[in-house]
Amino acid sequence: MTANDVDIPGLKEILWHKMRNDLMCYIPEVANTDLLMCPTCCRFLPFEQFDIEHVIPQQSLDDDPPEVRTAIPRNERSVIILLCQKRFLINGKKLYDNGCNSWKGRYYDKFLREIFNTRAMKKNNFTSRHHVSLFNAGYLGLFAKYGFQITLIPSGLIMRQQFFNPNKFVRNVPAKCQMALMGEPHGMYDEQTARYWVPPFKFLIESRVSTIWLSEMPACSCRFRVILKSHLLESCHLLPQNICSGRISKRSSIKLLSHL
Repeated sequence: MTANDVDIPGLKEILWHKMRNDLMCYIPEVANTDLLMCPTCCRFLPFEQFDIEHVIPQQSLDDDPPEVRTAIPRNERSVIILLCQKRFLINGKKLYDNGCNSWKGRYYDKFLREIFNTRAMKKNNFTSRHHVSLFNAGYLGLFAKYGFQITLIPSGLIMRQQFFNPNKFVRNVPAKCQMALMGEPHGMYDEQTARYWVPPFKFLIESRVSTIWLSEMPACSCRFRVILKSHLLESCHLLPQNICSGRISKRSSIKLLSHL
């Protein structure tokens, strides 16, 4: 069964159960609730406050060669996860009208597409907004591959801080993670190049840094790094401790977001 064989409501339920099962490996108390933690803001929210997010913007898939669009399901090409859609409130004040799903679409999808169709490079206009967008796509790609262990390590906090700072890199991001290399991509799809197209994210984890190859689009192939400390669950102490009977206090639900 491929992603195209599942309707969107059914696909959301599949992702919901998959992500909850993964989260329970690290926070067993979640099993007693009907909540899921958003991997970017870390708020614990119910099913109806999540929506499907395509890590690679769906609009970018329009730039694919016709044979790629035919051979590979769009949901598989774009890499799908769930992100929240509840407005941000910090200390009772509105930060943003919508949730992380809308935040990514508003601040990153346009810049990601400009990278993939090479407009950013052709105009010699590869800005910090483009680079930060790549970095955040890398974090979400890591999460899609490895789950909440990425969110819960100390460097996960840095990457989540970066998610909410779209204009420039935050100071805790090492300089070696602020570089991206672009290369010539494959322009066609066949048996020999199939592995180039799927999966779009490829990872090499060593020396506490993950090097990410993003070979998603016909116009651009790139390599970049995100910080990734190797010891998992070092930051579990940052998580709210009062998960009980499905109730999360407002103070705890924004505890991690308040670090931003």
